[in-house]
Amino acid sequence: MGVLLFGIAVLLGKAIYIEIYQQDDLQKKSDKRQNRIVSIPAYRGMILDRNGEALAISTPVKTIICDPKKLLHKRERLRELFEKARREYEAKGKYASTVEKDAYQLAKLNFMAFEDSLSEVEDILDMQAGELIDRLEKSRNKGFLYLARQKSPEIAQQVLDMELPNVRAKQEYKRFYPMAESAAHVVGITNIDGKGVEGIERAKNDVLAGKSGKKRVIKDGRGKLIENIELLEKMQPGVDVSLSLDRRLQYLAYKALKIRVFELDAESGSVIVMDTKTGEILAMASVPSYNPNNRRTMRAYKMRNRSVVDMYEAGSIMKPITIAAAIESRVIDANVKIDTSPGYIKLSQRYTVRDRTNFGKMSLPYLLAKSSNVGASRIALLMEPRQHWMFLSRLGFGQEPNAGFPAEAAGVLQNYVKWGRVDIASHGYGYGIAVSLLQMVRAYTPFAADGMLRSPTIYKLTKPSLSRPVMSKKTANDVLHMMEAVVASNATGKLAAVNGYRVAGKTGTARKLINRKYRTDKLITSFIGIAPVSNPRLVVGVIIDDPKYDKSGGKAAAPVFSKVMAEALRLLDIAPDKLPSDSKLAASKAGGAT
Repeated sequence: MGVLLFGIAVLLGKAIYIEIYQQDDLQKKSDKRQNRIVSIPAYRGMILDRNGEALAISTPVKTIICDPKKLLHKRERLRELFEKARREYEAKGKYASTVEKDAYQLAKLNFMAFEDSLSEVEDILDMQAGELIDRLEKSRNKGFLYLARQKSPEIAQQVLDMELPNVRAKQEYKRFYPMAESAAHVVGITNIDGKGVEGIERAKNDVLAGKSGKKRVIKDGRGKLIENIELLEKMQPGVDVSLSLDRRLQYLAYKALKIRVFELDAESGSVIVMDTKTGEILAMASVPSYNPNNRRTMRAYKMRNRSVVDMYEAGSIMKPITIAAAIESRVIDANVKIDTSPGYIKLSQRYTVRDRTNFGKMSLPYLLAKSSNVGASRIALLMEPRQHWMFLSRLGFGQEPNAGFPAEAAGVLQNYVKWGRVDIASHGYGYGIAVSLLQMVRAYTPFAADGMLRSPTIYKLTKPSLSRPVMSKKTANDVLHMMEAVVASNATGKLAAVNGYRVAGKTGTARKLINRKYRTDKLITSFIGIAPVSNPRLVVGVIIDDPKYDKSGGKAAAPVFSKVMAEALRLLDIAPDKLPSDSKLAASKAGGAT
């Protein structure tokens, strides 16, 4: 009894000593272990289409983390206790007492239960057998390890229910893209840490990301939250970004392009739909594409926004621009006829421009309808190089479009002082100048806007974008009506026609330059057009890269234009325009007959 009372007195004395003399020191140590400053992740802003439909949203998820050192220490300690109890039990054999037998069974049960918990975590997180231990061993000397990133709260809770030491979950947000591959190149993607790395996600990352907050909390020894103490910094959620895209038209454009690229077994394809009244991009798609919701299938070559970053020689879609430049330079007028006889023009000892046949004297609409390289070269040679270069510069060639995308291609337009006779002629029909599809679509907007060049944008506007005059209203309208002949039934772009609407446009077929040689078997085919001609509203540009069949712009790209333009006019409820009379149409077709 005396020994018992003495022990109680010692314990009471120690308790009083701790309470009076060590309270502050122990409280500081406790706060140090349990008081934490934790981050409050910011909710990333949404990316919306022009009608407020979501193109990118963030959903709450859990990331599972642990301290590998403590987890391995727990496992090794349980193994040691089990091995020790097993040795003692086996050494005594049948002479082992009930207590020793129970101790052995308990140690075995604890160790096996822990191993089963690790195996169950592997099953929950879709790991292979033994993968969890391997990852823990590799990070043994680290105090932090991601077990799984961005899992659903339900999966995270299943792992936490295993009650493994120092395994915990933290709040994060995962990006989800409702339109998947059809808008992937425009919207872009974030990395695993929620930072934008492609498309609008990258261009507007600072706006979308917001700012994380901080708060002081109390956690128990297992890292579970017990109490929120105070808010140190308020979390600022990201701001939503509204794009000019119409998700309905975006899907239809992507679908039409993908089908055509597959039919032609082409290397790639791109399409852009732009509103000529505002400069807004209503649709922009590229093939091949990728699904940003499935990172395992992503490949670098699929993630490039070809409409914006790829450069190519435009080919014949440059011819309407050449004609407009010549009219503005006053070296020709809209009613002139160009003599293309004898069907070729020799520019140097080694360079000759040819047409597929001798067209003779051609009116400008007929020149575009038959896509005469000789005619375009003769027109370009009439201009002073400086005049032609200045006109192309005013249209934005050699300059970034600044539509709101990261890494927009500026193209290549050499200074006119470096142009020789061959350069001048080849520029007339689209060679020697590198452009992107976005640049070419922008360059066609003056034909639809009375000579005003619209600044393209991927963001929704409350008022039209900035514009500047680059040609006279008369020149723009004259060339627009010339391009109607391209879509006539006997012309190169007849497959671009849209039932019930007047369409103006131009086909393009350009050889690809590979190892300093133009390949006849590798082609860039294209079509750019405007509708309705009586009140232009849309410009649609299409490129099909290296089709294995239908190797011309009129056969490969024009059907995509027709499909996309028809759907766009229907969705935007644009009324059909009055078709010209049969006699007027016939006269325009026959205008270049020799």
